[in-house]
Amino acid sequence: MKKTFIACALGGSLLVAACGAPTTPTQAQVQHDARCAAGVLGGAALGGVVGNRFGGGTGNKLATAAGAGLGMYAGQSACN
Repeated sequence: MKKTFIACALGGSLLVAACGAPTTPTQAQVQHDARCAAGVLGGAALGGVVGNRFGGGTGNKLATAAGAGLGMYAGQSACN
């Protein structure tokens, strides 16, 4: 639970950093990159939590890794 909270807090802080109206094209790119990073990290955290609910032993670890990977993919896909 503590790891989940830390991951969510980190993703949330990246997302908050990406808020606001950009004033330059460079700042707009930085904000886009921060949103993408937040999406990937948030997707990985959420996918890992969901995947961790399945299986036992090695199956649980594989489900957690698969969930994190799929979450990262979804976060990256949403960014583009």
